[in-house]
Amino acid sequence: MTLPQAEAQLKEHLGNHYVEEDWTDALKAVMDAEGDNIKAAEAVEKLASVACRRTGLVVKIPSLTK
Repeated sequence: MTLPQAEAQLKEHLGNHYVEEDWTDALKAVMDAEGDNIKAAEAVEKLASVACRRTGLVVKIPSLTK
């Protein structure tokens, strides 16, 4: 999936709740992993860990299926 495709999917899913700045770090981390699923998952996990420390913020990441 390309970055524009990922952004389009987020916009479609979140509708008016999509805020580009909220997704910049996560999208960059995944795109920088360049197809390495483990590296991408580790990057997202780091972001999720930081986000979970913020009051009132809930991060839901679905499990990977093969």
